[in-house]
Amino acid sequence: MSTKLLPQAYVEELREHIYVKSATRRVVNFTPEFKQLAYDELHKGKTTREIFTEAGFDTEILGQKRLENFQTRLEKDAQREDGFADKRSSNHRHEAQNDEAKLLKRLKQLEHQVAYLQQENDFLKKIEEAEKAVKKNCHRK
Repeated sequence: MSTKLLPQAYVEELREHIYVKSATRRVVNFTPEFKQLAYDELHKGKTTREIFTEAGFDTEILGQKRLENFQTRLEKDAQREDGFADKRSSNHRHEAQNDEAKLLKRLKQLEHQVAYLQQENDFLKKIEEAEKAVKKNCHRK
């Protein structure tokens, strides 16, 4: 997220751009197609500024820092398994699991709960035995 706010008029223009997925005054999300195009052009020797200019972006408004950060993220994304696909398009932690995986997870939870309750019962039994021992000793005196 950038600290340099984009002018609202430019944000509206960005939202209509073919290579922009979404835009706010702080954040511009580019399409996977643009990321792939930019990555290919970078490896052909073009600069990030040239790529953005040719794609119709105003690099002066976007700013040098955004361009640098874009290139850094682009290199990282290129190493990912899913490449330039938007990471926010699906939440991997909440993706649908098959029934067997769900059952195994639930089984592990229940096994853990049973073990915990057994420990709790053992502890309570020890307390009861200690109380009985104390009462027995009190009655002897």
